[in-house]
Amino acid sequence: MGFELKSKIWELVRAGLDPYVVAYSFPVTIVSEELKSKYGGLNPGEETGDRVSVAGRVWHVRRHGGITFLDLYDQTGKIQVILRRDIVRGNSKLELLSKLIDKGDIIGVKGRVVKTKTGEVSVLAEDVELLAIAWRQIPFHEFGLKDPEQRYKERYLDIMLNSKVRKAIINLYKIEMEMRKILDEKGFIEVHTPKLQPIYGGALAKPFTTTVNALERTVYLSIAPETYLKRLVVAGLSKVYEIAVCFRNEDIDATHYPEFVQLEAYQAYADWNDMMGLTEELVSESIKRVYGDYKVEVEAGGETKVLDFTRPWRRVLLEDSIEEALKTKIKGKSREELLEIAGSLEIEVKDPRRGKILEKIFERLVVPNIWNPTFVTLFPRDISPLARTYRGNPEYVERFELYIAGLEIANGYSELNNPILQYYFFEEEEKLRKLIGQEVEAHPMDKDYIRAIEYGMPPTGGVGIGLYRLMMVVGGLPSIKDVIPFTITAPENIKVLGEEFRDLIDYYLSVKPGPGV
Repeated sequence: MGFELKSKIWELVRAGLDPYVVAYSFPVTIVSEELKSKYGGLNPGEETGDRVSVAGRVWHVRRHGGITFLDLYDQTGKIQVILRRDIVRGNSKLELLSKLIDKGDIIGVKGRVVKTKTGEVSVLAEDVELLAIAWRQIPFHEFGLKDPEQRYKERYLDIMLNSKVRKAIINLYKIEMEMRKILDEKGFIEVHTPKLQPIYGGALAKPFTTTVNALERTVYLSIAPETYLKRLVVAGLSKVYEIAVCFRNEDIDATHYPEFVQLEAYQAYADWNDMMGLTEELVSESIKRVYGDYKVEVEAGGETKVLDFTRPWRRVLLEDSIEEALKTKIKGKSREELLEIAGSLEIEVKDPRRGKILEKIFERLVVPNIWNPTFVTLFPRDISPLARTYRGNPEYVERFELYIAGLEIANGYSELNNPILQYYFFEEEEKLRKLIGQEVEAHPMDKDYIRAIEYGMPPTGGVGIGLYRLMMVVGGLPSIKDVIPFTITAPENIKVLGEEFRDLIDYYLSVKPGPGV
């Protein structure tokens, strides 16, 4: 921010072109994507009589003799704008703006559609409006911001400049929209569950704690919508889902963030097999609709690889996958024997449950080697307090997790609908918490949820799909934070325009805008 820009604003003020006084809106009639699609068939050098109105941010300005070329970017891509001497000459407004418009400024352009001799569809400007000024210099270059800290502190700049990140954020929205369409077509109802909860539940995670002052009561930010969605199944909503913002007061790293979005869906009269089928359809079909194919090229480890979402997906038993990696049998091994194996792999396990030891070994040996979508099935009973017992063996539950490119993407199961057993398993979780302390991942006792299913919950299948992680994988991005529009950063000492130019504050407080519409 400098005095050169301050001089620019005063020049615009004198000409009656100050955008903060005169520019309240601009009629956009076409965007880049549509412009290129509609007029791509023009011959090089061809000019049309079709007039359009476009708007966006100026990325590049190239002045060559009597012609100025502007690269204008809107949400869908680039539009080349041409300011030609024969049109600009004698028009004081265009003459001034063609001189003052710079990289970063936001402008609106009205003009005719042409194709340059080099074959680029362009807009030959007949009128230009300056809509906003870029007071701060934008570091325009191909790969956006280089400083990792600045990327997240000034996230708006990173999204503006980094096409890969911007595309991921847009495609996440599109995937959510396609999943909604699929669920809506199947008769699912979308709902919103409370984000302030008297008892957190639906996952094994540490919650955020806050206070409702009006009630003088401690509550928790939702770690998952599961138990509330299942209450709605009890209430008669047999197919229900939420695309939910969830909060878990845990690690921040490449694959974890305290605030995230997941889709959770519950279907009465269904089981884990139905939910695996639903998960396959939701993920594969939304990917196909957004990316145009079941196979998507992604960058991973410095090379381009293909993720194949074609159905059906591979299914493997949890213990089978560990045995395959270890090249030794683990089925039937005691907790002590499994601890010994974990120790040999330098895996620290604070949680004494046999299932948790298996899970830690699985995460170390198997997960990093999973690439294409894979369902890992049949989890131990002792780490799945909300899941229903496996029909073939009461030591296991009918639970699956979906892994893609070394990341857990989804978790689902046949839901436990027996209120007697649900109370017992919650009671066991409480005992474990008292034995080990708050560090253990345990589900709290929730008697209201138990009371709900005491009214009768039908056999039900459920699944939760982590949408941020799914987009991270499909977008080929190294960190979950690249998919999240805004994240928490360290506080800064920021100097802004009003501190530097007090006379501009006085000017804008005194200026009288033109007549309203």
